[in-house]
Amino acid sequence: MRALILVAALSTAAYADDVLHPGTPESDPPTITNLGVGLPITGDDNFTAQVAVRYRVTGTTMWHDALPLARVHAEAVTGLTVGPGFAGSIFDLAPDTSYDIELHATDADGSVDQTLMLTAKTRPVPGDPASPHAVAVSTAQELTAAFNAAQPGDVITLAAGTYAGPFTLSASGTAQNPIVVRGAGDATILDGGNCAGCNVIDVYGSYIHIESLSLVHANRGLRFQTQVATANVVRRVHISDVTLGIGSKPDQTDFYYADNILEGRVQWPCVYTSDDPCNDNGTGTIVHGTHANDDGIHLEGSGHVVTHNRISGFGDAMKIEQDGAKSVDFIANDVLWTYDNGIELDTSLRNTRALRNRFTNTFATLSFQPIYGGPAYAIRNVLVNVADEEFKLHANGSTPTVGAVIYHTTVLRDQRAIQCSTANEPKFFTIENSIFEGPATIADSHTVRWDVPSVATATTDYNGYAPDGQFEYGYGAGGMTYASFAALQAGGRETHGLLMDQMSGIADWHTKLDPMTPTLAAASPAIDKGVLLPNIDDGFLGTAPDLGALEAGCPTPIWGPRPSGMDETNEPIGCQPTDHPGDLLFGDDAGPGGSKKSGGCCQGAPAPSSGALAALVFVTLRRRRDRRRAFTK
Repeated sequence: MRALILVAALSTAAYADDVLHPGTPESDPPTITNLGVGLPITGDDNFTAQVAVRYRVTGTTMWHDALPLARVHAEAVTGLTVGPGFAGSIFDLAPDTSYDIELHATDADGSVDQTLMLTAKTRPVPGDPASPHAVAVSTAQELTAAFNAAQPGDVITLAAGTYAGPFTLSASGTAQNPIVVRGAGDATILDGGNCAGCNVIDVYGSYIHIESLSLVHANRGLRFQTQVATANVVRRVHISDVTLGIGSKPDQTDFYYADNILEGRVQWPCVYTSDDPCNDNGTGTIVHGTHANDDGIHLEGSGHVVTHNRISGFGDAMKIEQDGAKSVDFIANDVLWTYDNGIELDTSLRNTRALRNRFTNTFATLSFQPIYGGPAYAIRNVLVNVADEEFKLHANGSTPTVGAVIYHTTVLRDQRAIQCSTANEPKFFTIENSIFEGPATIADSHTVRWDVPSVATATTDYNGYAPDGQFEYGYGAGGMTYASFAALQAGGRETHGLLMDQMSGIADWHTKLDPMTPTLAAASPAIDKGVLLPNIDDGFLGTAPDLGALEAGCPTPIWGPRPSGMDETNEPIGCQPTDHPGDLLFGDDAGPGGSKKSGGCCQGAPAPSSGALAALVFVTLRRRRDRRRAFTK
């Protein structure tokens, strides 16, 4: 019997193929400023291959580095059929622009050195019809008639006033001639009349733009009711006094939700685990999770862009809810408070992205439950006053999350700097260049508690922590707890990490905080301590990227609605390299090698309102190193 077992083992090893065999590169649905790619493969059973990425504007000669593609560990994915391969994104590109993408696949096994090419184009910012037809309305009856007669190219303009709803729009526009419904901002109010089960507007169609309206007093503000609908837009709409904000149906694509304000009915500190009337649903018996599906923005399908919205008072502020979603962007949104999650990237396949968002007063902020191989990105997000877990790297049933990628995060809490609790091990996740801070004294002495069976496949390095304490990295046979940060580094973890100075004074998560801008103090040990991540932090100042979401000395993001007239074509996004033609390069402070602006802190951002956190806002004014580099080979 032992001989048979040995023969079987040798036979299995003989069939292993450690040599990489790249397939044909794939382009994921493009968004307005980001592109995603995938590379199916066979072989490389020992996971030693790598795929480097460069990109350039089509028709130009200057190449720029991007992040290497991430390995898709299909062998670890359950619950969805996923093939082995690599995948990744290129970030912060110009809208409506074609890019050449070069994938350079190498593997020492078999001396593989292969270059593969593809071209992809970002989408334009949605605009008005090419052949507009003006339709003016000033009463609810006229609006209903205009909806019933709507044709591609109609620009239905609502005068200021209150329109008693609800309303239904069943027509579709076209790519060249969408149907536009546009009001006079908050002066144009569509009122659902406190209907219990209705939406202020139901849309059955594609290429519909809803803009500059106020939707109030209903179960939900707006829902796109048609499966497979495409290219719908919600822009500068104010939704308030609703249980649900904007709803969806399966397989929808390429929606654009920008510069909206959504205000739900749940008040802080009502959260998922609250033992108070917010969770009794009127029954008098506490049922945790009563408001978990009171969604602000609910998405299904791929290719969506959710950007610069201000959201408060919902169960989940923003969420994906369709297995296998790809290429969905959540960018620069401002979540003021939420009962459960700030963003759910749950059940997405790859190239979903949470970029430069700000979250204040959340329960479990960034949810990856699960990710089907990834990468699912969370980059440059600010999380202040998290009641439970900042990263919900949980399984869905027995299906683990695989492939979360988390860079440049700032987390300030009143408890452990990191808390993650799940009985299913999250696999192949990465956390780098981030700051995690708890209070000066932690009740159970755990600065970090990865309360999971193991983090054996995780990559965590170049992160800053406060205060010093115990660091738990898994429990039981697969885990290890270190008595201090020094012991952690001696054990081979966070070898490039560091202990932080104490930045905040958050005493109790129950107290609702105003949004703030946690920039680094001039003497912070986090300055210049990050690792260079191409296409993520190329615009750093000094000798290396800073840890955390905000590079000291760079303009801070615009969170929430942008000023009128600003969109992705002219929005400043902080320090950007000057040698990246075709990327987003805005502002006279953009680019390594330039001179730093002087005069005060937190350019473009409101000052913190909490005296306990005033120390956060001292920005170092340090010399910008000339860090131009050639991208050509």
